[in-house]
Amino acid sequence: MHYYGRTDDSALTAPGVYANHSQGYTQASLIDHTTGSVHTGLSMNVLAPGGTIAPHLHSYEKGFYILEGEAVLNVADRSWRLRPGDFGAFKVGTLHSWRNAGQGPVRWLQVSAPQPKPLGAERDTFFPKEKQSEFEPKLLDESDLNGALLGHFDASQIPEPGPARDALPGAKGVFLKWLIDEKFGSRHHRLLFIEYLPGSNIGLHDHTFEESYLLLSGEVEAILDGKRYMARPGDVLWTGVGCVHAFSNVGSTPVRWLETFAPQPPAENAFRFKQEWEQRARELEE
Repeated sequence: MHYYGRTDDSALTAPGVYANHSQGYTQASLIDHTTGSVHTGLSMNVLAPGGTIAPHLHSYEKGFYILEGEAVLNVADRSWRLRPGDFGAFKVGTLHSWRNAGQGPVRWLQVSAPQPKPLGAERDTFFPKEKQSEFEPKLLDESDLNGALLGHFDASQIPEPGPARDALPGAKGVFLKWLIDEKFGSRHHRLLFIEYLPGSNIGLHDHTFEESYLLLSGEVEAILDGKRYMARPGDVLWTGVGCVHAFSNVGSTPVRWLETFAPQPPAENAFRFKQEWEQRARELEE
């Protein structure tokens, strides 16, 4: 099972669960139970100038990546001033709040795992009565986080072509940067940044977990369950457990996207490459 769609600002609406607990906050669901997902909740989130989201916590884990604007995030007894390229995770039960600190909107990609409950089902977001203190906001300093799960990565930090950037075995020209994973401190999901150079590809394979992809730049050919798609900036793809998929950069510029895993993959055999197993079958069955 898979899904192919596109981000659309006309789909941004005030989320019901935050009614009376936010100002200027809108959200557009990209991946949820309506697209076939079981584990992944993916959304585009926008906080208007002067907007706020009151202190709250969830019974699920959440990760984010800032795409646009400047926000103040309160978490871990600190106030952080976040900018594009900053990312972070909130473990289950972590109290946090948001405020737009700039002149324009703040936009971020958000992944939630386990998938949030649909409106009207059991509650999984809670707003305490006690006010959360806001301190003097500081720019992100990864050497002094006070326990907050925060970091920064943007395209300017991608290494030059060569061995340092060939992160996947057998996939030359594919750069992968883990942003949120078990080492970072998350327990239910991963978030990563990927770049495919022109001509690079990764062959047909599948997983025991769900993946979602938000295209940031370039044009990539995607094969999902035997169907071909040409994905461009703003497109969203999702592959369910067992979906056989492959990607190729058939254009002349790098392809970049943000990718999520949910739930976290097993410690071994996370990738099942079709070509590898066909070759093994020939060797076994001759």
